[in-house]
Amino acid sequence: MKKKAEILQEYVIFIVLNIMFLSMIIGFIYLKSSSVYLMEEENAKKIALLIDGSKPGTEIRVNLKSFFAESKENAITREESIKIDNEKNLIIAKGSKNSFYEYNFFNDINVKYNFDGDFLVLEMI
Repeated sequence: MKKKAEILQEYVIFIVLNIMFLSMIIGFIYLKSSSVYLMEEENAKKIALLIDGSKPGTEIRVNLKSFFAESKENAITREESIKIDNEKNLIIAKGSKNSFYEYNFFNDINVKYNFDGDFLVLEMI
């Protein structure tokens, strides 16, 4: 038969482990729901979908005003915030020093891009 002290220790350990587990889940949800992370993911996917649906010779202007404003608050320049790697067919969106989001596009065309104010200008070559 177990003594009362042993049962109490088991309950305390069980409760502490549950609190640790729940706090890790809450921390993970908080980090993933931050606006910068969501904006990085949204803009990378949006740009990739636009590239995938385009043909050579197309020019697209994407308004990224809110993303640029958020990244500017986090000390990221426009040139650092969006990068397109044509060799790997990869979009990289960076909204803060600690996070970034990568997303692949499948269209096999070269994309030339530049920034015009609050717009990202994509030229399909």
